[in-house]
This record gives sequence, structure tokens and C-alpha cells, in this order.
Amino acid sequence: MEFRLGSAAFIIVFATYLFLGGMGLTDRGNPDPKDAPYNLLARGLASGHLYIAKDAPEFLRKLPNPYDPAANAPARDSFGYGLSDLSYYHGRMYMYFGAAPAVLVFIPWHILTGHWLPQWMAVVFLCAGGLLVNLSTIGAIRTRVFPGSAPWMAAVIALILGIGSYAPLLLSSADMWEVPVALGYLSVAIALRCLWQAYEHPEAPAIGLGLASAAFGVAFASRPNELPSALILLFPFAIREIRVNARAWCAALIPVSMCGAGVALYNSLRFGSALEFGTSYMLIGAPYIKPHPFSPRYIWMNLRMYLVQPVDWSSVFPFAHESAVGPMPLGYIGTEHVSGVLVDDPILWLALTLPFFFALRSPGRNFAFICLSAAWVALSTVGLLVFLVGANARYEFEFVPELAFLAALGILALERLCASRYRGAARWVWMMALGYSCAFSVLYGIERCVSGHNTYGIACIAHGDLAGAGREFETAKALSPRNPISRAGIGVLLIGNGRAAEARPIFEALVREYPDDPTGYLNLANVLAGQGRLVEAIDRYRAALRLDPGNAVIKANLETALAALARRQSR
Repeated sequence: MEFRLGSAAFIIVFATYLFLGGMGLTDRGNPDPKDAPYNLLARGLASGHLYIAKDAPEFLRKLPNPYDPAANAPARDSFGYGLSDLSYYHGRMYMYFGAAPAVLVFIPWHILTGHWLPQWMAVVFLCAGGLLVNLSTIGAIRTRVFPGSAPWMAAVIALILGIGSYAPLLLSSADMWEVPVALGYLSVAIALRCLWQAYEHPEAPAIGLGLASAAFGVAFASRPNELPSALILLFPFAIREIRVNARAWCAALIPVSMCGAGVALYNSLRFGSALEFGTSYMLIGAPYIKPHPFSPRYIWMNLRMYLVQPVDWSSVFPFAHESAVGPMPLGYIGTEHVSGVLVDDPILWLALTLPFFFALRSPGRNFAFICLSAAWVALSTVGLLVFLVGANARYEFEFVPELAFLAALGILALERLCASRYRGAARWVWMMALGYSCAFSVLYGIERCVSGHNTYGIACIAHGDLAGAGREFETAKALSPRNPISRAGIGVLLIGNGRAAEARPIFEALVREYPDDPTGYLNLANVLAGQGRLVEAIDRYRAALRLDPGNAVIKANLETALAALARRQSR
């Protein structure tokens, strides 16, 4: 029964991953997977060079400063060259993201299948792999520390690790930024599993420590900020039997050191410096990020965003929406779909059960070490992220999975601690917390998909790709039928195609449903003005202006309509 329940829960989680990964905005401007950034890097490496398999536009060579974001904008434009967030150095284009995914995932996939792997599918597979490894680790711990726990706990743990880990937020925008994060997650999961093996067999720890060290080397080659987490490789040496084992020391230090040396060589060959990852040569971001990429003045802002920032709730599916950030510190570049994990992922609070479990039941040294290892990964990651110049939902996936890991162990501990007469009440509390955490993570993931498609649809309009804009808005509307942005976008496209009569009911509905949003009034007024109904149009323009007094577009359109009405009346 336990296997069937656990398998059913995993299938549900994996289906969620596939749905969000497939519906999210990914590989924008690259309909062919081979042209996606990580496949471009894989193709470059397979051809024997370190730059991506895409030529830099010739005009970059002629710019006095190719890193001026205003001058290089055409190169970054996803509708043109599509080189945004890449690095330009000596006439070549490079990725500042880690090369490990290209070497370990994209090139092997192409060799085995003859096809190029879409980036969103890579993120889905990596997250599913990390979940399976974490389930294996928790399963081994259950056998050792929590024998006799209820069989249905396998399904509960799968939901905590698979959904309560914020994986849906990563998968809802599975692009090149998310690929190294996902591989880092899988690598850390493997490291924890191998460390547990080393703790359980201190008489022969070398294999476990060696594999854990190699896993952290891969994590570092994917995301350099994973390096502080690698300190957990030293935790086993608090055990005397391991500390005096020379092979254990070699196993723990050599693989991660070799990976670090490989990354240093990779950087030196590309940019002439072992410590240069390419961020100094980014076509976008360097002018803003480089002066103060890390600063203590960002600490409070990032702590607030990652821990307690609420989302806005409404009656519009998927109900959870990104909230206003408010004032930001000087130099801070902003946030993207972040939510406070202590507010919106309450199942994580169950990790606090573990200290009481240690105090009352003394579960053993090995259990203590694996809990400390997971806690260190989470805390060291947060400790680094709070200094960063911005906050992003994908960064949350670098520490929330370890908190979810501890929460899963916390629920097992709570089940063991509670007397039978209190166990029902305790289960009601943590099941409610788990239901909320899973529902929020999926709903906010859908919202991120909707927001991504709407944003890209607006960009398509700005670049004259009306067909592309239509596809983006229709996708967003399919996910969130009442979303005002996608509906307004569809209406604008209808007007552009000379079908204003069909657009009018859309904007009338938006005005009724969202009376405090000036966008509906503005677009409805534009339709009415185009139909010659100037008096009604002026009334709608004025309504829009009352809601947004400083909007120059509304003012200009109102003045035009008033002038047209005056000319008509003077005839």
C-alpha cells in the first residue's frame, strides 16, 4: 500500500510539473529547441569552443561601448538577435550561467536521442529527479528513525517535497535561468543522500563522501552560489571514526576541488580570469548590477521579500497575484514573483518540531547530522541571497526544498511525539497547512505562467508581431479566463485588425468587472471614439483620468476627442 500511495502522489506531482512547465513562458523567440541558450552552449562545446553557437551581431563590434544597454538594445531584443542576459567578449557570445547543465544534460540527450532537449523539459526532469532522490533519503531515514510510521505518510512526504518545495514556481517559467537552479537542486539532493549513507556506515565512508563531493562540484559548476553549502562535506568529520580515515578526507576534498579547478580553467579560457564568470561582460545588467551586486543595504528588503511578503488575493483565478513591493533601497533592481515562505508555505513551520524531537526522544547522531546538513544548506543560501541586488522566485527554490525536507521529517517527528488522544488534532493542523501550501504553490505558479504570457504578448505588440501577441494572450486567457490584461490585449488586437465592434463588448465587460482600473475605460473610449460616439468616449476618458490623473496618454486622447467634438458642433 505504501508504494502505491507514494507512487500515486509522485505521479500527481510529476503531472503538475509537466503542466506548468509546458504552459509556462520558455525559450521565448526560439521556437526550435536547438536555438535555446543552453543548446547553443551545448552545440558550441560539442564543436570544440567555449562560446555559444550563435554569432554576435556585427554592429556590436563597432560600438564605442558595446555594454551600453541603450546602444546594444537591438542585440538583446528577443525578436531580433535574442542575446539578452548573455555576455559579449572579444567578438563572441558566452553564457555566464554554469556549463554543467550543457555538459551533463543537453549534450548527452542529443547524443542519445539525436534531438535537442527543450529547456523546460530539462527543468521538469531535473526537478523530478531531485524529488525522487529526496524521497529515497527520507525513506532511508524513516526506516532507521521512524519505523512503523503510517504507510500513507509516503504520499504526504511526496507532496511536501514535490509541491511544498516551491517547485511549481520554478517550473512555471522554466527558461535558461531556471536550468542551472534545477541541476543545483538535484545535485544537493544527491549530496544529502550520499551523506546519509556515509553517516550510516562510518567504517566505510569514502564512497558516500566522494559522491557527495562530486555532487557539490556539479552544483558549483551550475550555480557558483552553491559553494557555501558544500561545507556540509566537513560535518561527517565530527565523527572520530571518519575523522581518522585518510581515504575519507581525500574522497570529501578531491572531487569538489577538481570541479572547482575545472570551473576556474573554464573561466580563464573564456575571460582570462579564473574568477570571472562573465557578469562583467553582460549585455544587460552589468551597468546596473556590477557597481553593487551585493550590499548590506539589501538585507532587510530581501528578508522581507523571501520570508514575509504577502501576495494579493482576489476572486480572479488563480486567485493569488503578485503584490506591490513598495519602496526599494538605493541600487536595488527589483523583484519577480517572490512570496514570503513563512506566510504562504505554512507547512515549512513543521520543521520546528525537530528540536523538541531531539530533546525528548534522542533519535541519534546520524539523524542530527542530516538535519543539520539540510538546515545549513538552507540557511547558508538565504545568508547569501539577502545581500543580492534583487529577489526572484527561482532563488527561493535554492533554499525552500531543504526547508521542505526538514518539514517532512518534522511531521514524522510530530506523529511520533503526539499521544494518541492529541494525534488527531495535530494531524488536522498539519494537513490544513499542507493543503494550503500545495494549493498556493500551484495557483501562484499558474499566475506566473499567466503573467509571463501577458508580458510577452505586450512585447509582441510593441514589435509588430500581432499573431504572436494573439497566441500569448489566448494562452494566458485559457489559464485565467477572467484575467483583465489578456482580455484587454485581445481587444486591442481586434481593434488593430479593424474589428472594433467585436472589441467593444470586451472593454464594456472589463469596465463593469474592474471599475477601479483605468485601462478598461481608456480602451472602451478609444473604441467609441473610433465609432464616432464622441460624447460617450469623452465620458469614458474622463472616468479613466479620474482613476489615473497623471496618465499622459489618457489626457492626449481626451483632448483629441474634445477637439473633434468641438469641430463637429461648429459645423
